[in-house]
Amino acid sequence: MSTKLLGFNYMKALYANDSDFAKIYNPCGHSTSDKFYLMNGYLFKKNRLCVLASSLRELFIRGEHEGGLTSHFGVAKTLDILHKHFYWYKMKMDM
Repeated sequence: MSTKLLGFNYMKALYANDSDFAKIYNPCGHSTSDKFYLMNGYLFKKNRLCVLASSLRELFIRGEHEGGLTSHFGVAKTLDILHKHFYWYKMKMDM
C-alpha cells in the first residue's frame, strides 16, 4: 500500500491525538504490545492498519461496499473485506 495514496502520510501525526487510538499509540512509541505495534509511524493491530476516527472510515466503507465496477457488496461481505486489512473500534456499528 502506497503511503501517498489518499494522503495516508497525515495519519502518522494524528494518531497521538485521535479519540480512539491516542492512549494506545503514545505508549507504542516506547514499546510493543501483544496486539498493537508501530511500523513506519503507522499503528497496526496485528496485521491490520488502525484507521483514525475520521472520514477515512466512511471512505473505506463506501469503497468496499460499492465493490468496484461490477458488483455491490452487502454489509457482511463489506465488513469481512475491511476486517482483513483495517481496524477501528465499533467497525461493525459503522457499517
